[in-house]
Amino acid sequence: MKDWNSSMNIQLVKKNNVDQDMLSYEKNLRQHKLKTAGMVVAVIAIIGLCLYGIKISLDHRSYTTCEVVRSFDRSDTITTKYTEFLSYVIKYSKDGISCVDSENNLVWSQTYNMQDPVINVCQDSLAIADRNGTDVIIFNQTGMQGQVQTLLPIRQISVSQQGVLAVLLEDGDTSRVNLYAKDGSQIVESKFELSETGYPLRIALSADATKLAVSFLQVQNGSISSCVAFYNFDSVGENYEDHLVSSKILQGTVMPDVQYTDSTHCFFAGAGELLFFEGTQIPEETADVTIEQKILSIFSSSKYVGVVRKRAEKSYALQVYNMQGKQEFRTEFDQDYTTLKFSGNNILIYNDFEYTMMNHAGNIFFEGTFEESISDLYTLSGNNRYMVLHAGKTDQIRLK
Repeated sequence: MKDWNSSMNIQLVKKNNVDQDMLSYEKNLRQHKLKTAGMVVAVIAIIGLCLYGIKISLDHRSYTTCEVVRSFDRSDTITTKYTEFLSYVIKYSKDGISCVDSENNLVWSQTYNMQDPVINVCQDSLAIADRNGTDVIIFNQTGMQGQVQTLLPIRQISVSQQGVLAVLLEDGDTSRVNLYAKDGSQIVESKFELSETGYPLRIALSADATKLAVSFLQVQNGSISSCVAFYNFDSVGENYEDHLVSSKILQGTVMPDVQYTDSTHCFFAGAGELLFFEGTQIPEETADVTIEQKILSIFSSSKYVGVVRKRAEKSYALQVYNMQGKQEFRTEFDQDYTTLKFSGNNILIYNDFEYTMMNHAGNIFFEGTFEESISDLYTLSGNNRYMVLHAGKTDQIRLK
C-alpha cells in the first residue's frame, strides 16, 4: 500500500527548500542592487568632485604673459567707434558702418550720412540712428534689413531680436514713442505729455518686441520722483488703458537707465538703487537692491548686471548681480578705466594702455599694458584668446 504521508513529507521538504532558495536569491539580488546603486552614487560623487575641482582650478587660474599670434593692418578714421556684435566687430562713424570678423575680413558695410550716430544691439539684430536726426537703419549678421525715417528728432532707439524698432522722439512738451517694423512701417504710436506722465528719460524694448519699459522723471511742487512703467503691445495689453500694464512711483530718486536683457528680464538703475523685474506679459518686481555708495558705472550682459562704485581702500568696488537681483560676487580693483564690459564669460576693464581681465567668479586672471593705445578689446574664446584693436591694426593675442 502506498505511503501517502511519506510522499507528502517529501513534497513539503522540497517546497521548503525552494522557498529558502528564493529567499536567498532575493536577498542576493537586493544586495547586488544596493551595491550597484552605491557604486553609481560613488561614481557620480567622484565625477561631481572632479568637476568642482576643475571649476575651482579654472576660477583661480591666472596668466603671466601674453603674445601676439596674428596681426592685421586696419585703416579706420580717428572718429571710428566699435562695438561687439555676435562673433563680429561693428565699426561705425558719421560716414558709414561695417561688420568685420576676427581677422578683419569685411562681412558687410553700408554708407550713410549721420551727424551723431548711436547704436543699439539686441542679440542678432542691431540698429544705428542719427541722434537729433530722423534716420535709422536696421541690420542683422547678413547686412541691412530695413530703414526707418521719422518726422521728429530722434532721442533714443531700442531694437528687438527680430528687428522691430522702438524710437523715442522729441516733440516740444510732448514726447512720443513709436514702434516700426523692419520695412519702415509704423506699428505703434504713443505720446507722453510732460504735465501728465513726466519726462521719459529712457526706453527699453524687450527682445520679443511685446513689452516696452520706460523710466519717467516727474517734478511736482519742487520735488522729484521717478515712475518706472511697462507697456504691453501684445493681446494682454489690449485689456489695459494705453497698454500700461504695470508701474511704480519712486519718491526722491531718479532712474536714468533701463535695459531689457532678454524677453522677460528688465532692470532699472539709479544713483544708488537697482530694480529688477521679470514677466512674460506683465512684469513684476523681483528685487530692489540698494547700493551703499553712488554708482559710477553700470554695464550688463544677457545674464548679469555689473555696478562700479568708489572705494576708499582701493580705487573701485565691483558688484555683479544676476537677473533675479542676487549678488554673484563682490570684488575690488584699482585700475582707472574708460571702458568696463562683459565680453564672453569675462569682464574686461581697460583705459588707453592698461587692461585688467576678470573671470565670471570675480577673480583677476591677467593684468597688462600695451605699448600702443587701445581702441577696443574683445574676448575671442575662453579665458586666453582676445582681439585688441589699436589705432592702425588688429592683434589677436594669447595669454600664457
